[in-house]
Amino acid sequence: MDGDSSGSNIPGHAPGPAVNPQAHAQVQAQAQTQIHANARGSGERSEGVSDPGSQGRPRKFVIQSTFGVPRERRSRKSRPCDACRRRKTACIITTEPPYGPLLRQQSGSEGGSTNSSKPAGADHSFPDSGPGDSGERDATDILASPNTIKSSPRPITSPSNVSVSAASDCSPRPGYGYEASSGSYLSYASPRGRLRLDADASAASMDIVQPTLNSPESSCISGAGSVHTLEDNPGRATYFLGRTAEQDPFVLDAFSYGILSETATVDANVVQLHRGGSDVDDLPLHFLFLSMGHPKHTNETREQASDAIETKVWPHADVLVALYFKHVHPVLPIVSKVRFLRRYAGNRKSIPGCLRGAVYALASVFWAEDPSTRRGDRFPLEQHEIVDQAHRALRREIENPNFFVLQACLLLIHVQPPSIDAMEAPSTFTLSAQATACAQLIGLHQDPGDWNLEIIEKKLRKKLWWAAFVTDCWAAVSHGNPPHIGETSYNTTMLDIDDLRCDEDVPEELQHLVDRSSWSFDVASGARFLETVKITRLLRGVIDSNFQVDTRTADLHQRIASRNQLADIHDKLKDWPSLIPSCLVVSRNREPATSCYNCPLHLTFYATKVLLYRALMHPATKAAKSDPNSNLRQWFPFAIADFLWFTEFFVSINPGDLTGFWGRHARSQLILCGNFLVYLFLMAAEREHIEAAHRMLETFRVKVNNIADTDHVPTRALIRATTIRTNSFFSQAAAVMRHGPEASITEPITICGVDGPIKGQQGTGHIP
Repeated sequence: MDGDSSGSNIPGHAPGPAVNPQAHAQVQAQAQTQIHANARGSGERSEGVSDPGSQGRPRKFVIQSTFGVPRERRSRKSRPCDACRRRKTACIITTEPPYGPLLRQQSGSEGGSTNSSKPAGADHSFPDSGPGDSGERDATDILASPNTIKSSPRPITSPSNVSVSAASDCSPRPGYGYEASSGSYLSYASPRGRLRLDADASAASMDIVQPTLNSPESSCISGAGSVHTLEDNPGRATYFLGRTAEQDPFVLDAFSYGILSETATVDANVVQLHRGGSDVDDLPLHFLFLSMGHPKHTNETREQASDAIETKVWPHADVLVALYFKHVHPVLPIVSKVRFLRRYAGNRKSIPGCLRGAVYALASVFWAEDPSTRRGDRFPLEQHEIVDQAHRALRREIENPNFFVLQACLLLIHVQPPSIDAMEAPSTFTLSAQATACAQLIGLHQDPGDWNLEIIEKKLRKKLWWAAFVTDCWAAVSHGNPPHIGETSYNTTMLDIDDLRCDEDVPEELQHLVDRSSWSFDVASGARFLETVKITRLLRGVIDSNFQVDTRTADLHQRIASRNQLADIHDKLKDWPSLIPSCLVVSRNREPATSCYNCPLHLTFYATKVLLYRALMHPATKAAKSDPNSNLRQWFPFAIADFLWFTEFFVSINPGDLTGFWGRHARSQLILCGNFLVYLFLMAAEREHIEAAHRMLETFRVKVNNIADTDHVPTRALIRATTIRTNSFFSQAAAVMRHGPEASITEPITICGVDGPIKGQQGTGHIP
């Protein structure tokens, strides 16, 4: 927002050039004298003030001013601040206003003022002013302006705009400028309705968050060419204001103002990150920037969950963090590594408890798989004990979503499922909706390319959006539902390898927290995630063109266009195994005891092929099976050839591969692939196709049962749903094919309880 006090050092106002210390001191002395004169009741215009000790100084001095210069596009000229206008002056001081130190007496960010041993506000008190005097009134009125006190993003200023000392304070730090300090927030609540400086002011029924980081108001000076961050503004939350939000974006662009509480404190502010363009569709983009305050019981629940997580994993937390980045992160690189580790090393509780719990829980599965922790004993607690507390924390922390909370939403989907599941749990779909909502709330569905944001944050925003996109798509596929993210509801551009490289190289002071293999960016990990996103985007093309719910409005031309789009997608995927980088190939001669991180990617590819062929071969009916010109018969040879490659890939999976991280979507992808082999066998019309489909199905059944014969619990949880479907088909196919859909299957049906199959409980079912 544009402030009327153009000389203020509040974030969002442009500071002038740095002045030398002598001129700086002279300005402060003269300005203080002027304030004392005003406090004694002088309402006349004062161009220069002298005192007995100022005989050798000029009565009038010039201060660099921006008065009369337009502030921004479509803005009027700068106006003097309220206090100066009341005094009939035009002293817009861009370097050190007389009342400036009041705002910064706790910030410690003044450039050129470090040689004083006094408190920051000691030389700027008002001993001669009473509560109603003009000196206090001027200062408090200045502070009371919603355009001068801003809850705005913490700016990161270019060193060319500030002095050397200020630049060192404002330069981007690794991990987004996180700094453990004892700085507290400034409050400006006044019982008289005016804003004053108060160290602690909060509503009686609310606990205002007071983290140990620097306040955005007191951390940096915003100048021309400065960039901001929507993250790492402690005690603040940012929410994207879309076109249907509380105000029209063009109105906000032309007239923005602070949102004041009943006690005249600034509750929220609207921050513009993109001014828009000449095109009417290039809208200004705004975020609502507000202070976080929660009821006491909310904070207590969040803290209890956080403490419970740390208590349960003590003293193994450091080992679990290292295991996570060694085993999970290469397959699912959504956590910003350096940012997480820097927070963890400084104060781990500055990371939301839901994310710490998710990291600990996913890593606990690999406790016995890693040589550094393999001692013959199991992890001292069950994964679900950590997951329960992580969800408890997430229930509170999702009220203020940010990068860390979104990462927790995405990771908690991938916890180890129960080994008795016969299908993908519905919670996978509901949790993906939660993650999508978080991503949209913080504006990840908007491309940040032209925003006035720090470059690291832009890259992380893109990476997290596409991680949410992949999760949303595959979670929807697992239950046959349309994705939550609409085809036209986002414009975030495709990420590249440089976006994935961002924040991955661990600095030396943090390397003790992770394994040596995690110290630097893994190109294969980035390429894997990039290919996963590309394949998922093609899958969305398949879903949007052929798996829509309402197809009544599609005319002949639209149907032809959809068929052509499917053919184009087939051409793009046809040579994918030959075009991928060598680091993503699943080698046939790999070490059997070592997990290959590329297996989940190839399974994703074949599951996408399943849906593509089902769309291309639609409709799969008896009439289509007997018609040589049908879609089914035309595309059948291509499907048979492609899934011969799938069976070879699946047979090559060894026990070591199954001990790695596959993610929650792998189970539904295996179900898709296994059922498609059944589809090919049932829909084959020619003898050679029937024999080929049966061989593939038999080979798949043998491999599935071999994998299921293991004591490794994560492997059983991964493979069980596919195993029982494949075995059910072989045990019932003869009767169904002989008697048709009305066949009554008298095979015993096993009833499962919470601890597995219940012995002695059997029934007879009807197979439709």
